[in-house]
Amino acid sequence: MCSDFTHAVVLDFEATCDEQAPPRPQEVIEFPSVLVDVAAREIVDEFTAFVRPLHHPQLTEFCTALTSIRSEDVADAELFRDVFARHQAWLTRHDLHERRAIAVTCGDWDLGRMLPIQCAAVEPPISTVPPFYARWHNLKRMFCTVMHRSKAPGMGGMLNALKLQLVGRHHRGVDDCRNLAAILVALLEAGGSLEVTAERRYPPT
Repeated sequence: MCSDFTHAVVLDFEATCDEQAPPRPQEVIEFPSVLVDVAAREIVDEFTAFVRPLHHPQLTEFCTALTSIRSEDVADAELFRDVFARHQAWLTRHDLHERRAIAVTCGDWDLGRMLPIQCAAVEPPISTVPPFYARWHNLKRMFCTVMHRSKAPGMGGMLNALKLQLVGRHHRGVDDCRNLAAILVALLEAGGSLEVTAERRYPPT
């Protein structure tokens, strides 16, 4: 099946976390994306940046063990507002907008929950979110359709089902994006189609 989207922007945030419950507010600490040319079935560019948490700058031991991101990695990083602006500029350089490209995530958490929380945690809160970030494709939905499953596993399970090797480290955002991009390409080659599976109304604040 074909879609009208020429590009997919695979996105996977890493955020402040702890073993029992995440800090409140939870904040993005890594903002990565991998750009996939849908027709060519190949990665054409990447964007990655650490993000300095405003409210909880000291990362927990659990967070570092899970993501490999240390407090010193984010201590001198830009705040979310600046990284978010750079990501939008990156999309613009590639002439990507909501009619030409779609964000692809593993589940609905990244853009459905984490982005609104992050936008509300910024001081002052971000009240205007471009339309590109307000709708996305949940890759698990494509996996279920192509693989004839009623429920999709996590990223590791999808890699195993498609006989793909894990690249890099799981729960490191940019590595997760690369692995999810490989899953996306495999599913597209197997007949999967990119479509909007979820959206959110803004502003969140």
